[in-house]
Amino acid sequence: MKGERKRVERRKHERFHVQKDAFAMITPLSHKKGEIIDISRGGLAFRYVPDDNQPKLSVEIGLFLHIFLKDISFCLLRVPIQTVSDFPMENGESSDLARRRSVAFHALSERQVSELEFFIENHAAC
Repeated sequence: MKGERKRVERRKHERFHVQKDAFAMITPLSHKKGEIIDISRGGLAFRYVPDDNQPKLSVEIGLFLHIFLKDISFCLLRVPIQTVSDFPMENGESSDLARRRSVAFHALSERQVSELEFFIENHAAC
């Protein structure tokens, strides 16, 4: 159709939907958890409600992400990240302040890569 744009996929890694009760938390910015939406070997996206008291930083240096299950049967700590995007979720409810944040993983250790692979294989689906 005229004026219609094709969406170009720029991701290097396949993205997987994550089971319920899987969470992410960015430190040192916040200690509030967000529910993981999807994950790949290169990064993840999660839904969160921002904290009004959360500090606003113009530069994201030294941010880490923790990935864990609600029952703490899996926990991957201090994954170095960089934010790729952060925007309001579009769900039609004006009262819901939820946002979607996508992050890219950086300089993972061999152990972190192995644990990430385990998480994707055991707690995510295509």
